[in-house]
Amino acid sequence: MNSRTGWYDHVHPVFRIICFVIFSLFLSLGNLAQLGLATFSIVVIYVATANCHIFGFLRMLNRMRWFLLSILIVYAWLTPGVPLFGGGFEPAWQPSVEGLQQGGQRLLALVLIVAAVHWLLFVMSREQLIAALYWLGSPLSLFGVSRERFAVRLALVLARVADVQTQVAKQVAQANVDKGDVKKFAAVAAGLVAEIVRQAELSRCDVVELDVSDKPPLWQWCWPLLLLAAMLLVACLD
Repeated sequence: MNSRTGWYDHVHPVFRIICFVIFSLFLSLGNLAQLGLATFSIVVIYVATANCHIFGFLRMLNRMRWFLLSILIVYAWLTPGVPLFGGGFEPAWQPSVEGLQQGGQRLLALVLIVAAVHWLLFVMSREQLIAALYWLGSPLSLFGVSRERFAVRLALVLARVADVQTQVAKQVAQANVDKGDVKKFAAVAAGLVAEIVRQAELSRCDVVELDVSDKPPLWQWCWPLLLLAAMLLVACLD
């Protein structure tokens, strides 16, 4: 995760995360109008962030390609509706028009959420992310959960995702695993776990300093409230 400077620096990291949560929640249950607004918003923030690494987002989508395809297949062939090709083929073997529409909407929503996650991690440093999670984890203290540990552990997990993906690709390439070879995949998985544990034992402990004095300004609640209002307004258009 890299720290960048730009127009988004005027929005406190806490409110960036809150806006992302609102954005994702509405997309998960959104209609076409909300998907249109979300698509427009993502395009605008990527264009406005001139140094945003678009290729990183495309690599994330490439890793998810089979997952995305499986979602489309499930919706297309298991959703009752009008056969796509009419009476020209056996209806049981055809995708339905309604299934393709619903699957397309779910795919678009997921792609937009992935784009939002990539942008959020790109414009926030690790320290900003941990500090924001620290503030958002305040209610956890009521249940006896340390918000300091929650924030640090979650941020470190997010920071190590890319390293683990690199290790997986490296071990699969070295083992020359075929797609249907379950035994070799199991061996690679076992070796991967052992390698991750070994690296964890050898890695040095990093000191993370949190600037907890940087309280989120009250006036910046306008950002998530404006986003919430826009999503609710667009929801009424469907």
